[in-house]
Amino acid sequence: MTARSTLGGALRVIAGRGTARACISLSAVVLLPAWGAERFGQYVAATGTFVFLVFLVMGAEKTLLTSVPRTTRLAHQSTRALLARAAAPVAVCVVVAAALAPVGGQPALYGLGAVYLSGQGLLSALASTHRLLGYPARDGLAFTVLAGHVLLATALAVAGYLEPYAYLLVLVAGVLAVCGVLAALVPAVRVRPARPRAGLGRLLTRRALLASVTDVADSASISVTYVALAALVAPAEVAMVYLALLASATLGGLALLVLRIAQPATSLRLRGTAGRTGRARARRISGAAVAVTAVALGVVLGVAALAWADGGVAAVRALGADPFVLAGVTLVEMTVFCAVVYAVYLLENTTGAALRTTGSAAVAGLAATAVTAVALVPVLGAVGAMTALVVGLATKAAWLRARLRGPAPVAAPVPV
Repeated sequence: MTARSTLGGALRVIAGRGTARACISLSAVVLLPAWGAERFGQYVAATGTFVFLVFLVMGAEKTLLTSVPRTTRLAHQSTRALLARAAAPVAVCVVVAAALAPVGGQPALYGLGAVYLSGQGLLSALASTHRLLGYPARDGLAFTVLAGHVLLATALAVAGYLEPYAYLLVLVAGVLAVCGVLAALVPAVRVRPARPRAGLGRLLTRRALLASVTDVADSASISVTYVALAALVAPAEVAMVYLALLASATLGGLALLVLRIAQPATSLRLRGTAGRTGRARARRISGAAVAVTAVALGVVLGVAALAWADGGVAAVRALGADPFVLAGVTLVEMTVFCAVVYAVYLLENTTGAALRTTGSAAVAGLAATAVTAVALVPVLGAVGAMTALVVGLATKAAWLRARLRGPAPVAAPVPV
């Protein structure tokens, strides 16, 4: 199995995935006025709550892109095991959604939201597998098809033919259909290995779970902010944060995509003793992220203090709902997010043992986000929620920097 990372192939992948992301983002902007705040809020709750499922599934994709380029004889078995790991959450969500369908209402909507988000993660893993097989055009084409499907479903929803449940049902059908086609074209899915290596599946599953921890915790941080917002502020501010995070996700998604395309080569470059260079760079980047956050947090709290002195609680709440202030904090969040993601990326491509460091840092960041959200959202609303995300990212960066002071951890041997 080889990875032909040509410039043309990379551009097709970026174009396809970028088009899909743009269409998904555009659909949200269009659906808000078409459905109204209440129904759109129900849709946002069903999809936003399960964003973590995308990253839970994508842990298998990251392990695939890191481990398979380092293997020789076991590439076929490794690919099959990791794709099975990616498909398992989707299968569970399909069963849950089917059980909730007769219930109707918001529970049924949540069930479809879970399938849709986990299906996106599986689609990404399958498309990345085709890149490793040397067919980057299939990756771009799959997401281009998804983009067209989203546009068609959104047009029907705007025209009044699809309510939130029917809209999500159409999206789920499209995602699963594309996944089915991609899976059928992977040789490792069609053909069982002749003599499977004992214990390889367990090793890869453990690494996939560890690799997913950081992304799941990041997305769970977003879910925590949604829960806090839904419980403590008006729906209009929930929609503001959703749109702000769409902008953040666009930049963050592009950064992640570029890193994933380069991951097989990075994995080979940072193997063995070369990983020390990656650890040193990750430590420097983490320190810079902490410094940027400290300055931004000081500015936000200083402005909030001035607002309190000038107009009391009402002035602070108005500041929290100000779209320009929210835009400024979102810009900081985007900057720190990209820095921390790159630091984690470098560590993930050194040794398997580094996944424990990135995972513990992510859990620390999640805890910091939750505590900060509880403290700031009642006072600063939307701005408080975004500030909580920034604090969580800074905590993650500070944890990484502290853990990278010592010698590199010893990794388990990589199967070949």
